[in-house]
Amino acid sequence: MSTETQTDTINFKDIDKGYAPFAEALRSLGFDWQIARTEDLKGFCRAHGGEAQLFFRLPAAGEGQAEATEHSVISDLWTGISETLAVIRQKQPGKLIKVRSMQLDGSTLTFTVS
Repeated sequence: MSTETQTDTINFKDIDKGYAPFAEALRSLGFDWQIARTEDLKGFCRAHGGEAQLFFRLPAAGEGQAEATEHSVISDLWTGISETLAVIRQKQPGKLIKVRSMQLDGSTLTFTVS
C-alpha cells in the first residue's frame, strides 16, 4: 500500500535544515527505517508527469556492513534525493527544480519533481 505526502517544508540543499522535516515526512508515510537492514531501498523520480525512473539504490545493510541506524538510513535517502536534484538541475540550468511530493511503497520511495 502506498501513501503520499507533500514536501514544502523540506530543504534538499541543506541537511541541517532538511533532515528533521524529511524524517517527519518519511514517518508520516509509514517508513520503517529498519527495512534497510534486509531490503535495498530504491529511489525513483517522476519529472514533469513522465514515467518514474530509478535514480538511486541503497543496498541493504546486511551482515558485515556498518550497523544501520535511523539517522544513517534517512541521511542516505536525503543524499540520494538531493544528488538526483543536482543531476536534473544540470540538465535544466536556470530552472527551479523542486520536490513536490513523495510516495512510499514498501522499500520504494518515488518523489515527484517539477
